[in-house]
Amino acid sequence: MIITAELAQQIVDVIMATVQQNINIMNSSGIIMGSGQKKRLNTYHQGAMEVIETGKVVEISPENVDHYPGALPGLNWPIVLDKKVVGVVGISGHPDLVRNTAQLVKMVTELILERESMIAAFRANLQLREQFIQLLLSERCNENLKQITKMASLLRFNVEIPHIVAVVNVEAILEDALHQYGPPDLVTARTRDKLTQIIEASALINSNDLFVVTQHELIILKHFSAETLPQHFYQWGTELIQLLALTEQPHGLCLGMGSLASSLSECYRSYMEASFSQQMHTASAPVASIYDFDILAAYLVKVPGALETCSASRVLKEKIENNLGFKYDMKNTINVLLDHNLNVSSTAKALFIHRNTLVFRIEKLKELTGLNPSQCLNHAILCRLLFGYENR
Repeated sequence: MIITAELAQQIVDVIMATVQQNINIMNSSGIIMGSGQKKRLNTYHQGAMEVIETGKVVEISPENVDHYPGALPGLNWPIVLDKKVVGVVGISGHPDLVRNTAQLVKMVTELILERESMIAAFRANLQLREQFIQLLLSERCNENLKQITKMASLLRFNVEIPHIVAVVNVEAILEDALHQYGPPDLVTARTRDKLTQIIEASALINSNDLFVVTQHELIILKHFSAETLPQHFYQWGTELIQLLALTEQPHGLCLGMGSLASSLSECYRSYMEASFSQQMHTASAPVASIYDFDILAAYLVKVPGALETCSASRVLKEKIENNLGFKYDMKNTINVLLDHNLNVSSTAKALFIHRNTLVFRIEKLKELTGLNPSQCLNHAILCRLLFGYENR
């Protein structure tokens, strides 16, 4: 860690208020960066340089002070972080009189620097996360795959396993904090940090996940296995919303979720689906997912090309074809049913099957997928989109 002049002086000011002795903090080059004696700032301290070179305490008594240019009588201790000497803290006075105080000053200085180092590392990690997610969830993701992969490695984020993208609009939380506390810059940063700490401390996020709190959104890349059922996505999302509600922030938060992305390029699509789902949420449903048939049907209708790119619709179609396609002629059955305005009798006649056989097929579709086109308009629209005329 590099000790800056600003940080060094802050530490000196804090400690001197308690110990009532002059304190100096020197960097790894022996230059005084912080001092209670302002005229000594940015001057060379020979005793500090000896501490840097040897890693040992240097005592300067009135008798040998002439051997240490730039120094006064006192004790100089190495500042050690991660087993490395990063600087020196000195306390003025006769060594025999300030020895105990010097040990305390060294300990406090190292604790402050360790905390600052952790905060700096935390913020650097957050910045890297933001840059990574910004690149990953951009429309031009494929053009930056090399950089994205490198950043994922630095973050120890496994891009080879599937993830769902989830979004929560946090503007209301930030605005409420600004209204209560202010000033804007400090409160916004602290509120984002608080949300980050709450989520990291929960069991809802693990080493396979990644999230970031931006100025407007909480964005989460949440790992689920490819076999996970949609209801488990909802359960996780509901628990996350409940967790955020415990922060005593405004109600009305909504979490939107996209499709399970099995590759880097699909993450952008999952993010777009999550954002769309969030916009479609209702007050009674704080978790909105692209796996909701009403939302999925609206998304496929409104977003150009969504039928070809949406993983949720592709998986649903494959599930019907693989399990019901050959045995129950489900694709043709659905289209004929829709062609006959969902009239069971006329559909059965057109298919040359018994009415009960058609009812049985419809029940099989509902049992496998939850789709019930004969009862729900959006389900019928979704079926037409999945198995429309162009797919016959």
